[in-house]
Amino acid sequence: MPYNQITATGAIAPGVAPTGPDAKQIRDLIDRELNSNGFIFKWVSKNKQPYRGILDTGGTPIDLYIYAWRIGDGGRIRQGRISEKRIQLNPGTDRSAFALPITPTQKTLLLGVYDSPHGEPIFSAWDATNIDLLKATQKSEWVQVEDLQKAISNGIYQFKDSDGNIGYSFLPSYLGDYIDLVTPGNTLTVPSSTTATLSTKVKTATKTHKKARTIRSTDAILKSISNVDETERRALTKQRVGQGYFRELLMNKYGCKCALCGITTKQMLVGSHIKAWSDCNNTEKLDENNGLLLCAHHDALFDKHLISFEDTGDLIVSTTLNASEQAELHISTIPPITVTPGMKPYLADHRSKLK
Repeated sequence: MPYNQITATGAIAPGVAPTGPDAKQIRDLIDRELNSNGFIFKWVSKNKQPYRGILDTGGTPIDLYIYAWRIGDGGRIRQGRISEKRIQLNPGTDRSAFALPITPTQKTLLLGVYDSPHGEPIFSAWDATNIDLLKATQKSEWVQVEDLQKAISNGIYQFKDSDGNIGYSFLPSYLGDYIDLVTPGNTLTVPSSTTATLSTKVKTATKTHKKARTIRSTDAILKSISNVDETERRALTKQRVGQGYFRELLMNKYGCKCALCGITTKQMLVGSHIKAWSDCNNTEKLDENNGLLLCAHHDALFDKHLISFEDTGDLIVSTTLNASEQAELHISTIPPITVTPGMKPYLADHRSKLK
């Protein structure tokens, strides 16, 4: 009787366990994900476990001790546990880092990686403060393949293993957020609301740090290309911010549709700054009051200061656009917008640059 596995379609069916990833692939995966989304990660040592590294989440840097293995089949198939997966801590493993306290600046991680054929690998994270990790000669940590599968649709999912301990399964993009939020006992410092999904709670809890990472990484890139012209710099800012975190804020604010025409095709929507990034302080750069969610057509008009808005929300059109150009661009179809008090200072700046 074979074990259950996640298939290429994301379903669960009996099959052969994935043979990977190996130790180097796991380290490379950790490195790649912890140097994404504005995180900055550097290895201190990675020759043997626990691996060590320093992670800057946008808050205080965290000294990491990382245990990480491939997730394989469970070994208790004769007991009918055909969905059980595990990692194995062997007798020769240096377990000293499990005795270290988990603090905001120092954390020990216990990770497994399931090499799912559906899209991307799936992480599992167990309680690194479990005293059994220090005592037992050999120690396994367990997860059901169904709990791994839930990460595909949920992003991050909390489960209880066969010993009753809390664990998490999550996609690689959640690794940095998990590290940022994990506390002793493998609990996450997320809002206590019972209505939101864990994924939403995690993104809410890491919002402040994500803002800091976005500002820091974008400004660093702009500084490194200080020799290019303003048009190129604005384009890069739009790429990194208008199509990234700032866009996420405005997608929530405007209900995933263009504020001027109602287009809902996500690939067409851009987070457009009212006051330019280069003119903003750090508070203004990612203030949702300083943005409109616009389709590519209206973003171009607004970004080039060919249209703007009064504090009443009424449209203003640049005198550089003649009647035939306005007709061609369907300017007359642009409705008034709702202007909140927080938007008015930014619109005043935008109007001052109307062509």
